[in-house]
Amino acid sequence: MSQTWTIIILANLFAVSVLGLAVLWLVGRREKKRHQAEIEALLAEIEDRQGQRADRILLALVEKYGFGEEAGHSVSEVLMLAEKQFLYQCVEQLLGRQPLSGFYESLCGLLDSYLNATLTAKTVAPPIAEPADGDGDAEPAEAGAEQTETPPPDWGDVFD
Repeated sequence: MSQTWTIIILANLFAVSVLGLAVLWLVGRREKKRHQAEIEALLAEIEDRQGQRADRILLALVEKYGFGEEAGHSVSEVLMLAEKQFLYQCVEQLLGRQPLSGFYESLCGLLDSYLNATLTAKTVAPPIAEPADGDGDAEPAEAGAEQTETPPPDWGDVFD
């Protein structure tokens, strides 16, 4: 009779263990689906925000910093590509549960690409000269000096 009770107890323990493992598997699967849905929502939000951000950058480059329309558009595209690459690396590190040791280097690379793109566009396509409101007595050398003395971009707007 004791062997029968031992078999019954072992069978019940086995059934409870299998049931527990099934519950853990289902909970893990549900958590994984929820996590994936959150990531997809985040990526959709990032795409929307990047579109708005590209428009703001283009507007700032054209109106505030005096870039031409074509130069501003090309610089805006370069900046958004650099930002996408940075975000891709960051998300890849987070999803892979990798240490964020390269995060600072990626951030520096992003900021360097911002700086290089704006400086390159400034030297390749000089800003549009606005007509002076004077009577035309200003010397051309003074007008050229005023054009080259543009303030550097405000990096506080980069991470809105």
